[in-house]
Amino acid sequence: MKRSQGPCARRNVRLPVELTFEQSELRLFGESLNMSQTGMLVVSEDPKPPGTPVRFQFDDFRGVARVVWRREAEEGSLLGMRFTALSREGRAALIRILRESPRYN
Repeated sequence: MKRSQGPCARRNVRLPVELTFEQSELRLFGESLNMSQTGMLVVSEDPKPPGTPVRFQFDDFRGVARVVWRREAEEGSLLGMRFTALSREGRAALIRILRESPRYN
């Protein structure tokens, strides 16, 4: 199956990210592995179940996402997240980051 090259195509984006969870003081630090305009894959130390809302913050933008899936891997817990809220400025920063990043293989 060929990967999409359209607006939702994934890009290799490895950036540190801070994650916070609603109704909790817990702050986690992780790293994004890839992103698209609709979501991202993050590796983190503390997995959260699907459906968990997550506030995220990068240096260039922040927003809200929801955990869609999780699984364990050598590098830690992988969390597939779908963006649920991005400001106009955040969306612009995301698009810029995606344009500057290599395609995900």
